[in-house]
Amino acid sequence: MKRSRSPRDLWASLLPAAGGALALAIAWRVPALTAGGPMPAWLLVILLVSGIAAACHRPAVGIASLGLGTLVLPAAFRLSGVAWAAAMAAGLLLAVELALRIVHRLAALQPAERRGFLPRSLEGSGRAALATLGAGGAWLGLAGRWSPEPALAVVAAVYLLLWTGLEIADRKIRRPEAPLQIWKILVPLSLDAGGWIAGGVILLAGDRAGWPFAVFLTACFAGLAVETTRHGLLHRKAQDRARDLERLRRASRRMTTPLEEMASIADRIHTECEKVLESDKSRLFWFQFEALAPGSEFRSWWWGPDSEVLEEGVPEPDRYPPKLPGFHRRTQWQILERLLRARPDATALARIRLWCDPRRLDPKKIELLDSLLPQMTASVQRCLLDREAREDPLTGVAMRRVLEKRLHEVHTRCCETGAAMAVLLCDLDHFKRINDTWGHPAGDAALVAVAGVLKGMRRAEDLCCRYGGEEFVLLMEGTNGEDGLAIAERLRQAIEALDFQVEGQRVLLTLSAGVASFPDLYIKTGAELILFADEALYEAKRRGRNRCLLDIGQGRYMDVEGDVLTTEEAAPAAAAPRIFV
Repeated sequence: MKRSRSPRDLWASLLPAAGGALALAIAWRVPALTAGGPMPAWLLVILLVSGIAAACHRPAVGIASLGLGTLVLPAAFRLSGVAWAAAMAAGLLLAVELALRIVHRLAALQPAERRGFLPRSLEGSGRAALATLGAGGAWLGLAGRWSPEPALAVVAAVYLLLWTGLEIADRKIRRPEAPLQIWKILVPLSLDAGGWIAGGVILLAGDRAGWPFAVFLTACFAGLAVETTRHGLLHRKAQDRARDLERLRRASRRMTTPLEEMASIADRIHTECEKVLESDKSRLFWFQFEALAPGSEFRSWWWGPDSEVLEEGVPEPDRYPPKLPGFHRRTQWQILERLLRARPDATALARIRLWCDPRRLDPKKIELLDSLLPQMTASVQRCLLDREAREDPLTGVAMRRVLEKRLHEVHTRCCETGAAMAVLLCDLDHFKRINDTWGHPAGDAALVAVAGVLKGMRRAEDLCCRYGGEEFVLLMEGTNGEDGLAIAERLRQAIEALDFQVEGQRVLLTLSAGVASFPDLYIKTGAELILFADEALYEAKRRGRNRCLLDIGQGRYMDVEGDVLTTEEAAPAAAAPRIFV
């Protein structure tokens, strides 16, 4: 939301505007200040147009003054008097602000001044009236006593000093604790000084060569200012375009950086949308990213005005954007919806939605956003390809190559820190019988059901992997052997309790598991822990299946009751359990 105006800001805006209006009202009642009378209409129009054209040239950002438009003030003092000149200066600045606003709208440029148009214009008009009246007083005091050149120099100095004082007072009222940077006032006022010099030349030309020549000279100065302003606008547009292209280049580079999870992709796309739209929570309020890739789970993430991080789910924005300060027409959201499609088959991979306030949205930024869509699509597609390379397409758990890499990393870390790690290797009992009896679709469904239980029981930092066929591995960092055996037993019980049905019949699923841990067992590499867990799994199957054993070394195993078993203890072969109940 836009920051509300503080009492200091209101006073800083009110004092120059009200002071200028009051000073003008008093000036009209002083005969000496209105001695010249109104100038001819044609001359007034020429001076106003020339002053507006000259004042539109503002190469320095800092304050809103008349700039080169002061070139019409000496002639206005001579021809119509101080009060008329002050009124012309105030009206001139209002017209300049309006003209610049129109030009910025047409050129799709952001105004350099952040304050609103009306308060900024009224403040500037008040200062112009006050500074011109002060300079006019010096003009009346020196007229006829000094020669024109030094008199104009003193008048210009009084004008510049008064405007500088008004600007300093404005800054001290608004931010009394902020350091005063006088150069931000003097640099823009240098144009006003140049305007007074040009105005002096015009006045002297009118006295010695006639006012038609002075008017021609004024038009020349104004034309030169207009051309300079045009070049300045073109230069600024070129700079803005170059800045936008650089922003897109950086965004494209960030979007092509590999990431692991779709949530990270969504967060990055949201960040880039904010940067491209130059959002300050007043242009982009709500954001949604939906993953639509075929064969993947539908997921959605959103961000709102009060969100600290991207949240999973669907946003629920209000019907209308928040109110803006001042008087504005209430309007509904402008929803920008873009599909990210893969090439060449145009498959929809994702959808982004942006809820924007149409009163604050720049159409040019929408074009920049659209130009970034290919990079967004490539980032999503890369994430999906990376997921395909890492995840088993049937069960959605990690593939074996991911386990091999993680095993090495975890083992190295545990060797350095002395922490524990455990590996749980489990196998679905009588899986071949399920395939032979009900077909491979039923076997696939059984594997998916087991993988779902595994994913539901693991911690966020654990790795669940399909090791091969009907075998799964659970890698648990920071877990010792006994805790790993307890987890395996809970997993076995959960699998046995599954209500897995095929063609209306419940099929009993059972699972055998072997557990091995480090540093309980001496291993040189993480892969050796898989071998120990495989031996424990083989022993569990040899002893009748549907059980869990922990390898404690030297051919000894521990069951869930804490009993130690050895491979020499021959167990009677158990009959295969019924798989239909």
